[in-house]
Amino acid sequence: MVPMRAAEMSVERIGHAGLAMDADESRQPIRRVRPVERVLLPAGATHDLQEKIYWLYAEADCPRLGDLAAMIYADERGTLPGAPKKDVVHAIISGDGLASQQDTITVAMTLAHIAGRSDIAMVAELVRELWIAARAAPPVPPPVRMGRPVGDCDPFVLEVHPAIHGSSEHGERLDPLPRYVPRAHDGRLRTVVHELLASGMSRWVTLVGGSSTGKTRACWELVRYLEQQQPGRWRLWHPYDPTRPEAALADLERVGPNTVVWFNEAQFYLGPTDPGLGERIAAGLRSLLGDRGRGPVLVLATLWPEWWNTLTARPAGGEPDRFAQSRYLLTGTRIGVADGFTPEEVAGLRDAGVDPRLRQAAARAEGGRITQYLAGAPELQDRYDTAPPAARAIIQAAMDARRLGHPLPVPHALLERAATGYLHDHDWDSLDEDWLQQALAYTARPCKGARGPLTRIRARDGDPIGGSGQPHYRLADYLEQTGRRERASIYPPASLWTAFITTVTDPSLLRQLGHQARDRGRYQQAIPLYTRAADHGDTNALRNLAEMAERSGDTACAEALAVRAAELGNTNALRDLAVTRERAGDTAGAETLYQRAVDHGDSDVLPKLAIMRERAGDAVAAETLAVQAANSGRSYVLWDLAVMREEAGDTLGADALAVKAAAHGNYSALKRLAKLREQAGDTAGAEALHRQAAAVAPFDVPPDPKIDILVLAEARERDGDTEGAEALYRQAAAVAPFVGMDSLAKWRERTGDTAGAEALYWEATDRGYSALYALARMRDEAGDATGANRIRRFGLTESGEIATTLNFGPLDLG
Repeated sequence: MVPMRAAEMSVERIGHAGLAMDADESRQPIRRVRPVERVLLPAGATHDLQEKIYWLYAEADCPRLGDLAAMIYADERGTLPGAPKKDVVHAIISGDGLASQQDTITVAMTLAHIAGRSDIAMVAELVRELWIAARAAPPVPPPVRMGRPVGDCDPFVLEVHPAIHGSSEHGERLDPLPRYVPRAHDGRLRTVVHELLASGMSRWVTLVGGSSTGKTRACWELVRYLEQQQPGRWRLWHPYDPTRPEAALADLERVGPNTVVWFNEAQFYLGPTDPGLGERIAAGLRSLLGDRGRGPVLVLATLWPEWWNTLTARPAGGEPDRFAQSRYLLTGTRIGVADGFTPEEVAGLRDAGVDPRLRQAAARAEGGRITQYLAGAPELQDRYDTAPPAARAIIQAAMDARRLGHPLPVPHALLERAATGYLHDHDWDSLDEDWLQQALAYTARPCKGARGPLTRIRARDGDPIGGSGQPHYRLADYLEQTGRRERASIYPPASLWTAFITTVTDPSLLRQLGHQARDRGRYQQAIPLYTRAADHGDTNALRNLAEMAERSGDTACAEALAVRAAELGNTNALRDLAVTRERAGDTAGAETLYQRAVDHGDSDVLPKLAIMRERAGDAVAAETLAVQAANSGRSYVLWDLAVMREEAGDTLGADALAVKAAAHGNYSALKRLAKLREQAGDTAGAEALHRQAAAVAPFDVPPDPKIDILVLAEARERDGDTEGAEALYRQAAAVAPFVGMDSLAKWRERTGDTAGAEALYWEATDRGYSALYALARMRDEAGDATGANRIRRFGLTESGEIATTLNFGPLDLG
């Protein structure tokens, strides 16, 4: 360190001669860059020194540090007491530590010279005195900064709404927060940050939008962006303990530079029950934002529109001005957040590679309300899980109705009549008289800006439900998915099926619901649904009833139903009746009925007629009918005729038909015929057919994943790897339940686990995969012929027991 006397001598020389520079040099332009930022220092001598140096730095218009260091280095006459390098110059200006007296005075003198001051000697003397006071001052403990480093913050603690859970296409758990999709307001937010960083001035931003529109998430993404611009510098202060306003008021004076003040739901701070408390907080925030020594500070606030209006509206004449400070504070800070994404933004969420949750929201959210859908789903689940018995009953009734195929609008009468079966006796007896109104009120409340669990649909002009005379309700999409997943193996109570019969009038829907009961083995519950569908003009329902009557052994009823359907023009019933005639040996009568079906436009029976003509020896007519069938998409019949001719020794005829089948898209016909030739020892003929097949076959179709899994499972089974085989069969059941559960059940049978196999067949049946015949077969193999016969003929009762009869009731066949 230069002795004090030397420093004093330098000051003295400067007082007489000034810096050894020409007047022109003193006014040379200095390049400007982003200003040096000050270190936060507590009040005291060191802070006073920093303030003086920084004042000179600002007065000199914040020159580049490299230019300052170069000017100091160029002091050939030795008029400056020190020679600090660029890094020391930066530390002196920012206040980051106490440099030597000589270097500090040198920086002050040079800044004063650039600023054009004539009192450089006085500046040097003042800085020398401030430096001595700072060096002699007792050590000051470092200030306690409010908040925590941005990198240590948890967005969920900051009240960012959690989104729906999900997995990637590969089954991997997705991040708790979906990938952020920037929107129009994000550009405005980043502009605020850029201005703050460039000026060093504190800023306040208020995001105003409805519930769950993405306000808090946008604030969090802005904080992350700020951290990227200045890593490790910023802290975030989120006051909330013991209460939000009390915590804010208690520590607001301690907030210093580089702090993000997090005021999510700002009405809790500015509009608490005690208006005076909110105004004191607003006044403290105004002082913070106006104090350059405590900046830069970024205040991020969110408000609903109604709260914005309350806090910024001027009172009517004569009314007290409860929010004067808040209004002054908020004016000019508003950035609006739209309720929904734009159509262009939604379209971008449907692209491949986008987070599956965002794609789901894009497909299901109404009016572009993506964030509401993502945020509302967890609350919907919670609302459902904690629902009172009556509310839970109508939600589950709607879930079952939707998964069984009922349209989106669920009528009031259906919910009322079905709900009883979802309530235990105790809960039913405990309900108030207005239980349904209470339940619907519970399910109607919105969840984070999204629809409630079950909400009323307001009919528009021309909407069919508008003329029904009763309200209709919509089950939230997320809960519909939940119902399909959680209730897949649960057979709905009888009250729901009765409600279908008494409230549904669409014959196609009635028949579809009948299928759902039938496929679950509940034949008796299917009959009234089919009957009501037939009463409303659905002749296919008569066919379904005829099939069930035939299966039960009531052939007279079956024939009567089929005849009635035929009289009404249902060609499916004609086909069924033809099958009955053919089984009875009446070939001519059957062929006549098949032809009548063709005449009515039923091309499905063309293959049957072609085979019948071939068997009758009429090859020309058979081939003509087969080509007609192939033209309507049934090329398999050409292959069937080819096999018949191959077996009859007509190889040329078989070849010609196989070629025609390939021409109609049945490319495997030539290969299959080639295999028959190989088995017959005709190697040359087989090779010729293989060459033909290779010439016409297109590129392979991508394989079916479930088939690949089953092939692998069978290979593991052949190799004796029982554990690997079962794991793959289970995987197939998860990918394609209909095929996979059947394969897994058969695997268990082969390994001797008959109980496990039977349990899977029962589960498949309750899921609607109709494994009754497998169950009947197992009963036969176990020696229970009676039980097997009853399963085949009568299906199951409502409770899942084996039925012993079917009651068709009075049928109107007139």
